[in-house]
Amino acid sequence: MQHDFQFSAPLAFADVERLTSTLCAVPGVRGVDLAPGGQRMQVEFDEEATSTQAITSALAGAGYAEARREGGCCGGCCGG
Repeated sequence: MQHDFQFSAPLAFADVERLTSTLCAVPGVRGVDLAPGGQRMQVEFDEEATSTQAITSALAGAGYAEARREGGCCGGCCGG
């Protein structure tokens, strides 16, 4: 499964490094796609090992509580 997240400001190189290391430490996260200067991040994860709530909590713990999920996923989880 994957979800997109939107940030309120462009991400600096240090933000990209911090977010990548934070999210890759969450069990079940398979990949993180984001770039310096961008405001979007895509996270691919195993929904049996983690959840969007756990990912959002990890983001908040790293100081990125303003990140918000974009749209839906496949629709199978009713917008989760």
